[in-house]
Amino acid sequence: MASFLTLVRAEQFPQKIQWNIRDTFAVLLLPFIFLNSLIFQHFHFSHVEMGIADSLFRGILFGMVCVLYKTMLYEHWQKYKAAFWRSSLLVLVGAVILQIVISVTRAILPISTSSDIENTVIPPESVPFLSLLLISLSPLFTALLEDIVFRYTLLHKLFIPNSLWRIVILLLNSIIFGLIHFYNFDGNFIATISFMAAGLFLNLIYLWTRNIWHVLLIHFLNNAVLSVGGLILLQIVQALT
Repeated sequence: MASFLTLVRAEQFPQKIQWNIRDTFAVLLLPFIFLNSLIFQHFHFSHVEMGIADSLFRGILFGMVCVLYKTMLYEHWQKYKAAFWRSSLLVLVGAVILQIVISVTRAILPISTSSDIENTVIPPESVPFLSLLLISLSPLFTALLEDIVFRYTLLHKLFIPNSLWRIVILLLNSIIFGLIHFYNFDGNFIATISFMAAGLFLNLIYLWTRNIWHVLLIHFLNNAVLSVGGLILLQIVQALT
């Protein structure tokens, strides 16, 4: 019986950096993730309108990246399916561990949870459910987009055989991943360390499996539980009260 890693590993690490226009374009999308909240503020949207616009914008960026990397996604998915149940178990366990990593890191950081802009809640009773649902999709689009760019373009494609280089790329990737969430934490640099830790965890999972779908689904599931799951739970509680 073939080992799990033998079944799921979709690619070998490159012997030298092979970069193309597709990769450059994908990386150039990252500043839009970082600055999109500032961009939409100039349109004087309400909080709900800004949330919907943000979600649609991230969905478009995700769709663009999927088109760019459609061949890679398909090939990795075929390898994922070769050990589907074991891969899915890894996704479930990984999603739990990811949230633990974020929570534990936040707990030991010298920050106030009130500074986390993610805790800013739009009053649900004043917003239609479909609008809230659309807004809640934003973290899902973001997770999928980030994992393709960070875990594949900025990690796998740069992970050439040199121990020092690999360590630098691994850590620098994780740090940048945390920093692009700067505005998620109301401009608190220290708070982004929790996402740096999350990025490092996802990077290590990718380097172990060499299959993008494990980290895509781990990150997607974690964000889905917190965003869509939280919204559905809120609706159930409101219906029962």
